[in-house]
Amino acid sequence: MKQLLVLTVTLLSIGTILPSYAQCYYGCQPSSSDSNAQQNQLKLTDKGSLMVGFYTDPEKPSVSDKTSLEISFEDKDSQVSLSNIDYQVSIAKDNVLVHQTPITHSTQGQAKVQYQFKDPGLYQITVYVTGMNSQQIPKESASFGLTIGPLAVPEFPVALIVLVLGSPGISSRLDRFGNCYYFASCIL
Repeated sequence: MKQLLVLTVTLLSIGTILPSYAQCYYGCQPSSSDSNAQQNQLKLTDKGSLMVGFYTDPEKPSVSDKTSLEISFEDKDSQVSLSNIDYQVSIAKDNVLVHQTPITHSTQGQAKVQYQFKDPGLYQITVYVTGMNSQQIPKESASFGLTIGPLAVPEFPVALIVLVLGSPGISSRLDRFGNCYYFASCIL
C-alpha cells in the first residue's frame, strides 16, 4: 500500500511540476491567451491618406492558434486614432486569396478579424480602406507580411514523462505489485 502511495505522489508531482518547467524551458513566456496584442507594423497606405497599424494576438501565431488580426487607423501626421473608417481585410498565401472580409465600418478607429490559419508559412494581410468620416474615398491599401509557425510547443514535454515512467525505479515498484516488468504491459 505504501508503494502505491509513493507512486501516486510521484506521478502527481510530475504532473504539477513539469508544466512550470516547460514554460520556463520554452522561453518563460506566459501562454498566448495571457498576452495582449503587440504592435507589429505601422504603414502608410499606398495613396498616403492615413496610417494603418497591424497587430496580432498571439504575438507569434501558429496553426494551432485562433489568431486575432487587430488593425488600427491613425492620422498620418498626428497619429491620433481615426473613427468612422470603412475597411476590408484580405489574407493571401503564395498570391492566392484564402480569406476576405466584407467591407465593414469601424466607429472607434480599430478593427478585429478572427482567423484560424490552416498551414504554416508566409501570408500577406492587406487592409483596404474605402471610406473615411462616412464618405467614400478611392480604395487605398496597406499590406503586411505575417509568418505563421507550425503547431505550437506542447504545454509540457510528453517525452520526459514517458522517460520518467519508464525509468527502472518506477518499473521495479510496479513489478512488486503485479509482476509487470514494463509499465506499458501493466496498462494493457
